[in-house]
Amino acid sequence: MYGKGTVFELSPSNQGWTKRTLYDFQGDDGWDPVGGLVFDRTGNLYGTTFAGGTANGGVVYKLTPSSGGWTESVIWNATMDSGGPYDSPTIDADGNLYVTTMDQGVNFNGNIFKLTPSGSGWIYTDLHDLYGVTDGEGPWASPTLDTHGNIFGTTVFGGYNGGGTVYQITP
Repeated sequence: MYGKGTVFELSPSNQGWTKRTLYDFQGDDGWDPVGGLVFDRTGNLYGTTFAGGTANGGVVYKLTPSSGGWTESVIWNATMDSGGPYDSPTIDADGNLYVTTMDQGVNFNGNIFKLTPSGSGWIYTDLHDLYGVTDGEGPWASPTLDTHGNIFGTTVFGGYNGGGTVYQITP
């Protein structure tokens, strides 16, 4: 509808598949949702957009089921006009979201952050800002968590040979 990206559902039917639009992005609420979605325990959906939002650097959003439809809310806005999240958030058992960005962070090489739900919204914690040569640049993929709370991921660029890295963040 707005040309900024759509979240949709495909359901099997006798004629093949039926598409139902859940949400159309308008730009100020996100734009270019290239990653997938994750569910929490209560049926809410979470995702990211690469662009859009107040600074045009992407958002993390929540879709809440409401009377036959879905209501979208932005839970994180990028602070600069640069490459935002490029893949799905990762959710842990406590409902925390872990997100990577392509060009955000103090070094503009991407960062990894955590969003913790609280009564008044979401608490942002910057877990690591990538430095480029030493630990990579541009994490395109979702982070992965192990049972001890370690966070693993990959970058597309950076590292000593420029071809990307595998990183681990230990809490």
